[in-house]
Amino acid sequence: MASIREVSIALYGVWRLATLDRSAIQFFENTPNAFWKSFNAAWLAFPAYALLVLLSFAQHPVDAGPFRVLSVELISYVIGWVLFPLVMVAFTDTVKSDRHYFRFITAWNWAIVLQAYFFLGVSAFSASGTVPDGLGGLISLVATLAIFTYQGFIAKTTLDVTTPVAIMIVVIDLMIAIGLSLVSRSLYLAVA
Repeated sequence: MASIREVSIALYGVWRLATLDRSAIQFFENTPNAFWKSFNAAWLAFPAYALLVLLSFAQHPVDAGPFRVLSVELISYVIGWVLFPLVMVAFTDTVKSDRHYFRFITAWNWAIVLQAYFFLGVSAFSASGTVPDGLGGLISLVATLAIFTYQGFIAKTTLDVTTPVAIMIVVIDLMIAIGLSLVSRSLYLAVA
């Protein structure tokens, strides 16, 4: 379990990374201990994830009971937190940056907290009805592109890789997210 001090340092570090400050990698140890503690970020990001799911269901309702929805979403959430780091074990080995793997996943995991709450704010604002639908979609698109840029910067900085490799990592994360979303949605359709 990460201490409050460790969580504070990590969140400060990801904030600094969000300002594209390369020196912020100093806040993330390249150790197995830091790697495992970074999964505490899942607890911090979960409320934002839950609210994003509720917003999604408000816009695109599903015909499934609450137990099924809760089961599918919780399992999908856990798989998302485990699958990306697992895939990155092989990927970082392939691109010869495995020596920085623990630092990369540590920063990546803590950054999810910042990303989740940022996207929740943007999604809530877009869904609030205070902006026209077209503008809300544009705001969400710009926010998504900002998150992709942020993720790419984290990958490039923490792994010390080229921009094309960092882009590949962002695409891998996106493909995992899309795949999990499609599987989750198909599980809701299965009960209809």
